Amino acid sequence: MILLDKKGFLFTVTVFLILIYILLSISVWVKSIEASERSFSEFYKESTVELTMEQITPAKMDNITKVILTRNIARLNDHSIDNSVEPGPAGDEYANVRKSLFELLMNGTASGDNFRGGTAVPGEANSSLRAWADNLNASMRAIGIYVSEFNVSNFQVGQSDIDKVNYSFDLRLGLKDYTNTSAVSRTYSVKNTLDITGMIDPALARESRDAAGENRTIFRQFFFQKDLYPNSSSITVHRLSQTVSGGQGWIYGPLATAGVSKDLVPTATAIAMSDRKTYVLAGTYDEIMALTPSVYEAFAGYILTSSPTLTLSDCGEGDTNYNEANTFNAIRYTGATCNASFDASAGVITGKPFIVAPGFNVTSAPECPMLDGSNFTRRCVLQLNTYLENEVAEHPPRKLSTTGSGLYELETIRDFVMCGYYTHNPSAPSYMQRLLNASYTRNSSAYGIETFVIGVYANDYDVYDVNSRLDRELFFGSVEGVKIRGLPGCRNFNSCADSPITGIFAVSDATKDDYGLTDIACDNGAAGCN
Repeated sequence: MILLDKKGFLFTVTVFLILIYILLSISVWVKSIEASERSFSEFYKESTVELTMEQITPAKMDNITKVILTRNIARLNDHSIDNSVEPGPAGDEYANVRKSLFELLMNGTASGDNFRGGTAVPGEANSSLRAWADNLNASMRAIGIYVSEFNVSNFQVGQSDIDKVNYSFDLRLGLKDYTNTSAVSRTYSVKNTLDITGMIDPALARESRDAAGENRTIFRQFFFQKDLYPNSSSITVHRLSQTVSGGQGWIYGPLATAGVSKDLVPTATAIAMSDRKTYVLAGTYDEIMALTPSVYEAFAGYILTSSPTLTLSDCGEGDTNYNEANTFNAIRYTGATCNASFDASAGVITGKPFIVAPGFNVTSAPECPMLDGSNFTRRCVLQLNTYLENEVAEHPPRKLSTTGSGLYELETIRDFVMCGYYTHNPSAPSYMQRLLNASYTRNSSAYGIETFVIGVYANDYDVYDVNSRLDRELFFGSVEGVKIRGLPGCRNFNSCADSPITGIFAVSDATKDDYGLTDIACDNGAAGCN
């Protein structure tokens, strides 16, 4: 009996020990699973934070900041028309431009302290990095991550070209999970450029508004053709390599031919009667005469491609003057003193401008666009003689003078002027200087830009008179302008003496030299411009 009790006790103890072992094993197993789950959770959180940061690549950050700054430089540009940026201290002229762009980048607004008059740039919250960070936070909330660090430092802005604003800064971004057990941070070094093409010139708008009033503000956009017009010296006029032997007056216009049509030069009869007054008719004297007066007299001027017939005059004693025939305003010498006069029996007498250019090939004239809405391309030249028509009529031998005369190609300067392009000139203000107060008193040797101003918005003669049409000279009445033949408002003597709707194109002596306009300037000693 005692033996059976002992066996029962041992059995009970054994079973108890086995149960304790089983319970301990289960406990260790459970704790092991719990530890494993915690480790996996932490690993998952850390991986999520890292994967999220990896999605915000330097390239994406560069794109984000460029979009924000592109919007904000346009806002700063427009704001500076009415509220010019205050210049910075000596040695840091662009301090307030930099400060304004930084504030716009960060907050979508800029303090009024940066501007003359104290008006701040109105807020635009979505156009800022803080708005981007807030949106990033909202999008990451679903996966348990938030922006824990966001800081921009070393912000710099300047120019890298005449049409480019460059910027650089460091952006520190940190991400954490909401339990603050996993965190990742990265520093982005952002550097890029902004193109100013298409933006309104704030200096020109500001100065024209102040000079002519709100309704006459000149809203000129920045456009460049750096391959064609890299600087002012690349924009000039050229005298065609064509010998001339006389004529009278001057005129610029498209060409028509009295003979057969040539490339981009239609025949005289192919041009509508109402349009002939803007064309210059080219051909030999016989070709022109074959058209009859009702045709050739409708044209604005002539280029004679044939030489006159010359015969030795018998006037006086031992005279070497030659009488002319088969030409406009043929000269005849008569009497003991060989008085010169026009001989109507030897050639048609005209009061219109013409030039004698023997052998001139009309296809050597440059191509030019017609501005009458036809979209035609023609060939145009400026013909220039030594004396005006009335001066030749007073003393016919003046027709034979060729000082300062010739045929000139103007299409380069006309294209630059009429398309409103900007080009580099060290004497002009840069783009960033145009944001500042008193822009036209500044200049940048590296990035200075300028343009010419023509059109109905610049034809208020009470305001602009015949001031130089270069934008940095337009608002200074003390800069006397010299009219330029063949440019807008100065197509011929009559238009240049009038008040055309485009305004009279004129430049200062310095600008005349910069753009190679001396040979066609109205003060060059050739046929005048009133």
